[in-house]
Amino acid sequence: MMLTALAMMVVLADPPANDGWEVAAQEDNLTVYARERKDTSVREMKAVGVIDAPPEKVWKALRDYENYSKTMPYTQVSKIVAREGGDKVIWFYSVVNTPIVARRDYCIKLTDVSKWDNGKGYLKVVWTASNDKAPPKPDDVVRVTVNDGYWLLEPVDGGKKTKATYYVFTDPGGSLPKWLVNKANSSAVPDVFEATRKAALK
Repeated sequence: MMLTALAMMVVLADPPANDGWEVAAQEDNLTVYARERKDTSVREMKAVGVIDAPPEKVWKALRDYENYSKTMPYTQVSKIVAREGGDKVIWFYSVVNTPIVARRDYCIKLTDVSKWDNGKGYLKVVWTASNDKAPPKPDDVVRVTVNDGYWLLEPVDGGKKTKATYYVFTDPGGSLPKWLVNKANSSAVPDVFEATRKAALK
């Protein structure tokens, strides 16, 4: 059964009131939210949208970490540096080269917390910065020490499509003014979402 226009509106509806999220940008099948934090002037970011592929395909694209240098914007280096419990826990190292600012590198610990059974439930990976397993920092990069987030994938349209939620809270560090950090994060979130969409549809 195809999603009706009303159902699509529900999928992309604003988050519940009182949680502080505000719409930062909106386009077809994607809404980007921002939220202030009391402990910092860097905002949390979240994107919610529908991807025209089953959750398993989107999950496969997301977990293809070592090919992020080919699929994700600005990514120059992407490699897995450690694993635990098979693929349940992964340490991933990356170097990114964005416009204007110096290159950044980071290492994150990704944990699979999915509850998925034969096409029902959800697929979810959460991460946090974990530079204890990172390779030595190159001299010409700034190491990122704040990088938390998750991807949540839920089936819609009978499992033919995916409602995807991408959350990230990160500070690239260095001497960047916080207004510029927030502007960069606001641009990067939809770019990452679109790159994931394209990778899943391939």
